[in-house]
Amino acid sequence: MGYRELHRMEIEEVVRRWQVQESQRAIARATGLARETVKKYLAAALSLGLSATGPPPTEAQLLELRRLGVVAVQPAQRVAPQLAMLEPHRDQIAAWLDQDHLLLTRIQELLDAQHRLKVKYTTLRRYVRQAGLWKQPRSTVRMAPTAPGEVAEMDFGKLGTLIDPTTGKHQTVYCLLVVLVYSRYAFVWPLLQQTVEATIEGLEQAWRFFGGVPARLILDNFPAAVAGPDALNPRPTRAFVEYSRARGLLLDPARVRAPRDKPHVENGIKYVRERWWKGSHFIDLVDSRQQSGHWCREVAGLRVHGTTRRLPRVVFEDEERAHLQPYDGVPYDVPLWRDVTVHPDHHVSVQYALYSAPSTTCPPGTELEARCDSKLVKLYRAGELVKVHPRKPKGGRSTDCDDYPPERTAYAMRAPDRVVRQAMQLGPNVGQFAERLLAGTFPWSKLRQGQKLLRLADRYTPERLDAACARALGFDLLEVRRVERILVLALEHEGQPTPPPEQRVKPLPAGRFTRPGTAFDHRYLPVASVTPAGEERS
Repeated sequence: MGYRELHRMEIEEVVRRWQVQESQRAIARATGLARETVKKYLAAALSLGLSATGPPPTEAQLLELRRLGVVAVQPAQRVAPQLAMLEPHRDQIAAWLDQDHLLLTRIQELLDAQHRLKVKYTTLRRYVRQAGLWKQPRSTVRMAPTAPGEVAEMDFGKLGTLIDPTTGKHQTVYCLLVVLVYSRYAFVWPLLQQTVEATIEGLEQAWRFFGGVPARLILDNFPAAVAGPDALNPRPTRAFVEYSRARGLLLDPARVRAPRDKPHVENGIKYVRERWWKGSHFIDLVDSRQQSGHWCREVAGLRVHGTTRRLPRVVFEDEERAHLQPYDGVPYDVPLWRDVTVHPDHHVSVQYALYSAPSTTCPPGTELEARCDSKLVKLYRAGELVKVHPRKPKGGRSTDCDDYPPERTAYAMRAPDRVVRQAMQLGPNVGQFAERLLAGTFPWSKLRQGQKLLRLADRYTPERLDAACARALGFDLLEVRRVERILVLALEHEGQPTPPPEQRVKPLPAGRFTRPGTAFDHRYLPVASVTPAGEERS
C-alpha cells in the first residue's frame, strides 16, 4: 500500500476549519481526508496547546504538526501519457545523447521531424532523468548579476570540418564565442587556429559586431593568451596585455578546466554547434563567417533565453549598448613578442628574418626581447629600446652598418668609401694611398688590404704610416705589404733632406746601469779553466 504525507497547507487548513467551529465530519468532507486522520491531527494540535477558540497556530506549532507526519493512503502512481509515448524511443534517445552528444532541444526537434512525436521540453527532460539517460549535474551557485557593459566571456570550441575549395583537404573549424553577460547577446567567429593573431582578429570582429568594448573580458585559458596558468595569479602573454591596454580591457583569465569560471559562455558552444553548424551548408570559411553574423542577429539574438526569459538582442539594444566603451573601428595591428639572442654575426632572428643589433650595447650572446608588428621590429634590452628596424618578409634582412664593430664595418658592408674616410683621418698621404688602392672596377676585392693599411697605424703610429705612404706613392707602389716593409726597415725617411737641428730627435741619455753590447755576445765571455789541483784559473 502506498502512503503520502500531508502538506503544510493541508494541515493548516484542518486547524483553521477546526477553529471556525466546523465539525470533524465537515472538515474531512471539505479537505478530502479521512475522519480518523482529521481526528489525529486535532488531537496533536490539542497536545501542542492549541484550542478551537484560541489564536491561530504559530510557525513552530505548524512545524511540529508537520513533523508528526500522520500519513494517509496515497493512490497508485500513474505514468504520464507523454512519458509513456517516449518509452518506445528510449534507445534512439540514448544514442543521440551518448554518441551524437545532441542537446535536448535538438532531440525534441528530431522526435517531431522523424517520428511525428510532439513533446514539451520539460517532459523530455523529466523522462531522460527518470530513465537514467542523463547524468545529474553537480550542484553549483548562481553568479551575482553584473552591470550592463561590464563583463564579456569568451570560449573556444570545435564546430566540425570544412573542405578547402582550393586544396580539397578537410579543415578543422573552431569557434570563438563571445557573450555579453548582462544581455546574453552573443557573437560567433569561425577560425582554424587558436593563435594570438586569429584570436585578436575574432575579438576585433566581436567589438565591431557589438559596436563597443566591454570593461572586462574573461579569457579562456589557452597558451596564446595565458603564459603562466597559475590558479591564483594567472599571467597573460605580452601580446594580450598590450592588446588589452589598446582597447581599455581588463583581462581576467579563467582557471584550467574550470568551466564555472565562465558559466554564461560554456554551454553556448553546444548551442552554436547544434543549432547553427550542424545541418547548415558552407562554401568555405569566409562564407561561414558571413552566415554567422546573420544567425547571431536574427536567430540567437531573437530567441527567448532559457535563463533570463528575455530576447538577448532587445535587451542589448535597449539597456546595454550605451554602456559599452567606444570602438574606433580601426583594425588592431597584432604585435608578436619573442625572446631572442644576438648571434655571433650581430643579428637576431625574428619570424625567419634577420635584424642587426648594436655591438656596443648588445654583444653576441645578449638576451633581447623583440616586438614585431606589420611595419616595425623593435629590440629591447631589460626594457630599454635599443634598436628599431622596418619589418622584413621571411628570408629578408635589415642591417645597419653602424651596428657592426668599427673595424669590421667596411669589409662587412663592402664599403670602400668608409675605408678611405678613415684613412684620411690618419694623414693626407694615407688617404691618397687608400683612394688609389681602392679605385677600380671591383674596389671591394681590395678591402682586406685597406683594412690592413688602417691596422698599420695602430702598430707604427699614424705619422710613420703617413711618411711610408708618401714614399710608396713616390715610387708608385700601391701594395700594402710594401708599405709594411718600409715601416719594418724604417725606410720612410730615407733619401729625404736632413731636418734642421731643432727638429732632430735628440738621443736619449745613457742609462746609469747600461751594459755594453759585448755583454750580450757569448763569443767574448771568459773561459774558465781548472788546474790539476782542482783550483780555478782564468
